[in-house]
Amino acid sequence: MMELSDIRKEIDAVDAEIKELFQKRMQLADEVAKVKAETNDAIYKPDREMAIIDNQSAGLDKSIKQEYKALIKRVMEISRKYQYGRTLELRDCLEVDYKTTEPAINKVAMLKGEVYLAEGVSRDKINAYNTHDELAASIIKGESDAGLGIMENIGVDVSDGLHKILINNNLYINKCDIIKDDNNRLKVVTYTPNLIVLPEHNRLKVMFICKNSSGSLASILSMISDYDVNLTEIHSKPYIDGDWNYVFSIEMTASLLVKEDRTLIYQLMNETDEFKILGSYYCED
Repeated sequence: MMELSDIRKEIDAVDAEIKELFQKRMQLADEVAKVKAETNDAIYKPDREMAIIDNQSAGLDKSIKQEYKALIKRVMEISRKYQYGRTLELRDCLEVDYKTTEPAINKVAMLKGEVYLAEGVSRDKINAYNTHDELAASIIKGESDAGLGIMENIGVDVSDGLHKILINNNLYINKCDIIKDDNNRLKVVTYTPNLIVLPEHNRLKVMFICKNSSGSLASILSMISDYDVNLTEIHSKPYIDGDWNYVFSIEMTASLLVKEDRTLIYQLMNETDEFKILGSYYCED
């Protein structure tokens, strides 16, 4: 039986070989990115990747076959991450429209039961409504410049109604305050018809529907982690128009003004069934 120290030396030697092969793999990924940036070809091709994984793992001992499949899949994920970044460097193709100045807000739309949260706002500047749909219609018609309301009672529940009107009416959060109300901590947001991105923003909120397949959500969460981005909020609910799919809304420590974060958004756009940015804002850590 080999000594543990000798085994570790052999592992170190194998890891050195893997390092060299990884560098070569990334060089080839760079060449692929150049071609795809020029031809506008898709980076993510799940059917092709699955065929490669099955082909590469053929003939392996069953005791390590699943582990090898996981390794190849992970290498492909890292390769795609690199290719998305290089593609944005070679061709600015992230199609996200946003403004870089604070919006002028004179009239605020709110639910009647939440008007008490508008401290410092005179009553004549508030349009109060019974439902989120009425509130959204007021903003879309130009009767109100922005909406103000409770997005989340932190640790308790979230507002499905507010999430719904953001998603369905192209409304975007651009301000977030944490307010203490009795024993509750409320996440109160301001949202407008325009996505606003400012240098001080440290949060992005997005919605996505991932593919209905084994490991799809795990891959997305792993992807986000690869960009060194932290999830500060994640919620899910069944997608009534899909087949066992779920709608996920997440808040993360990211900014559209940061190169790596822009790449993450670009990758999410291309590797989810549906994707939408719901806001950019500053929130206290």
